[in-house]
Amino acid sequence: MQEYEQSQTIKAPAGAVFAWLSDVENLPHYLPPVKSATLEGPSAEGVPGRRVRMQVEIPNRYSVESEGYLSVDREARRLEWGAEAERDYSGWLLVGENGETESEVTVHLSFGERSVEEEVQRESGEDHDPLAEGVAATLESIRRQIEEGSGKVSPPSPER
Repeated sequence: MQEYEQSQTIKAPAGAVFAWLSDVENLPHYLPPVKSATLEGPSAEGVPGRRVRMQVEIPNRYSVESEGYLSVDREARRLEWGAEAERDYSGWLLVGENGETESEVTVHLSFGERSVEEEVQRESGEDHDPLAEGVAATLESIRRQIEEGSGKVSPPSPER
């Protein structure tokens, strides 16, 4: 299993940052490959949170409609997500306080044997890690949206 984790300081209070991030309609504004996202109801039995449907586009690879789950813990300011059945993929996002006017956003991704991680890494070459770059792009997109009201960072290309 491959794990990725990065953090970013955001110049806004943690409560406001989490409120914006936990709104599923905002997912396309900060997740580079996500073009649209909607809640579809409860998740499958034994799966936390609610079912979410997304239109995902990976440049030079594919565009697909994807289904997974999203769990929101407002008290802990934590989001958890993942694939419901077909893929070994999950992640979490945590918004911590960094004083009264700043917050620390941490994103963690886990890719198992049935994920696209190995295929993406194989296609990208040794000097390029599009999944780590994708986490960095997500965090920078969050910063831009909240601090500047500007657009998200484009998803990294599997090839350079």
